[in-house]
Amino acid sequence: MTECDDFAEVVLLFEPGCEGITQELHFSDFESLLEGSGTLEQFAASIVNASYVLVGNALSVQGLVFFTFRVDEDGHVDPAFNLPLRYLVEMAGAGPDLGTGPIRLACRGKCPVPWHSVNLWEPVLEGENSAAQLAQKQIWRNRLALKPKGRLETATEELELEDVLVDQRKLEQRLTETFGENGKVNLESLIRQHSEQLSKVSDRYRGDLERQQQVYLDQIRNCRDEIQKLKSALRNEQERSRRLQQLLRGDP
Repeated sequence: MTECDDFAEVVLLFEPGCEGITQELHFSDFESLLEGSGTLEQFAASIVNASYVLVGNALSVQGLVFFTFRVDEDGHVDPAFNLPLRYLVEMAGAGPDLGTGPIRLACRGKCPVPWHSVNLWEPVLEGENSAAQLAQKQIWRNRLALKPKGRLETATEELELEDVLVDQRKLEQRLTETFGENGKVNLESLIRQHSEQLSKVSDRYRGDLERQQQVYLDQIRNCRDEIQKLKSALRNEQERSRRLQQLLRGDP
């Protein structure tokens, strides 16, 4: 979905606080920044809140991806940035209606690929000064001389797509939560984790058993010592009783 495909792609840079837009770029210019051609000195040493905008016929915003990227102290954009913006907007669900039906929207709380949500941000989407409305107003000014002709599915088709994809996103979320950031099952890792857990439980059980056995042995040993003391005391009493009986009988 590029300009040659009847859509225009724009990147908007929001000012701190996200109450306004401070700069707009053709997507190709943003890609050049990623390659090191140019700097964003006004954003040096910061994390920038930005929006990838898919623009269609009559300068209508057709899709938005609210994403972030890092800028170093010299104003260079982090070259490791690899967020699949086009893919995210293709897979995004329905967002607010900006006048021509619900747009496609991807943000931190509404990300079609859960493990990419950490590189997105959560915009204000309600009211006349919402981030989506700010983006649409900026595009209508057309300072980049855009001439798009494309148009995405209607609102009804968009909502139907959302219904179809909702189960997929839920499954992806569950896979992410269960199996990690990549959502891939590593059988060897699972077996190793299971074995480690069994080993820990076994070691804990063995240690508890050994400690309990030692307690029982100590108790038995103490009981034996006490019995020996009682036997010794009994013999002394028996010997004393025998002598007293001899004295009473007058035996020498």
